[in-house]
Amino acid sequence: MQKDFLDKVKKGIIEGESLFVEFKEELPNVDDLSAEICALANMEGGMIIFGIKDNGEIKGLEETKQLEEKIMNVAGQNILPEIFIDFLVTEIQNKKIAAIEVLKSASRPHQTNKGVFYIRVGTTKRKASKEELGRIYQDAGVIDYDQISIKESSLIDIDQDKVNQYFHQVYNKDIYNEQISLEQLFCNLKILKQGKNNLMATAGGLLLFGKDPQKFLPQAIIKLAVFDGSDATSKMLDKKEIKNTLPSQIDEVEKLIKFFMKSSSKIEGFKRVYKTEYPIEAIREVVVNAVAHRNYSIAGSSIRIFIFKNRIEIYSPGRLPNTITLNNMLYAQQTRNHFIVRVLDNLNYIEGIGTGIQKIIRLMKENNNTEPKFEIFDEEFRVTLMNDKNKN
Repeated sequence: MQKDFLDKVKKGIIEGESLFVEFKEELPNVDDLSAEICALANMEGGMIIFGIKDNGEIKGLEETKQLEEKIMNVAGQNILPEIFIDFLVTEIQNKKIAAIEVLKSASRPHQTNKGVFYIRVGTTKRKASKEELGRIYQDAGVIDYDQISIKESSLIDIDQDKVNQYFHQVYNKDIYNEQISLEQLFCNLKILKQGKNNLMATAGGLLLFGKDPQKFLPQAIIKLAVFDGSDATSKMLDKKEIKNTLPSQIDEVEKLIKFFMKSSSKIEGFKRVYKTEYPIEAIREVVVNAVAHRNYSIAGSSIRIFIFKNRIEIYSPGRLPNTITLNNMLYAQQTRNHFIVRVLDNLNYIEGIGTGIQKIIRLMKENNNTEPKFEIFDEEFRVTLMNDKNKN
């Protein structure tokens, strides 16, 4: 365990400060340290390495004897809820340094004993805004955004034919033959929600069954762009903006990807065998995951798909939910949009057993022996799929 931690520290020093790594020349005061620890725990977790200058130069620490006790006291007494951390003292270049590892917390959001919530953005910490704090609650599974009521919406904004098709497929029944009112049925299905004075559509209800979801949730779109090169500065060959309900978006993106994707063929025996540039199942899995698990509360955001000569990049708004990290996402399963996921599962868009990432990796290896790349950039999660051109 300590060896793994030490390896992370050495790697962090080499790569420099980042979303996950903070350097400190010496132990900061209690308020600053509690803020730094809070910021890491409220986001993706990470390390604070003491005895290192901002530029990565190893300065070293003069005294480390009482360091662990001081830091543990801060984590246990100056942060609410308390945070459990790992501590390490080692020598690099004959100089003593110390480090703590803060895991992504399941008890988020954390605040200092002064009542301040901090987040980490890039290489710095700052106070969380009201909207950012709300997203932390959502990411931690405390709030389901897809079940919030959308102001100014009502039953009239729900496409009853779409609901009826869903009801037929899942329950083999007709919504108009039920013994209760449509309003009550739609509330039972979590498509509508009772407000103080009237019924309103839920975010999930509009996204899945709305007549015009983007009227209320303009961020719920997918932007697709095709480039004649390997970066976004190259000539843009085409761009699309996909709206409508989430199932319609998934179907439309699949059609567009097939249209823009190149294919090749070769003769095997007496047959011509065709091979696509990317396995369409892998792309579909990434897109479905983005649609199902993205953070719909981030205003001005959208799922973005960039098709380059040598790769496809899919950007999904929001960080990984709850305690999911880049290290455990292969086997862990969590979601932030339970209603959306359940409906997409019922419609056979997802398998609902937490094997999507493994499936994407397997399909890419089978297709061109490459592995997908998973990355976090502040409030976005990116998946990159490479093609054969990267082997040249």
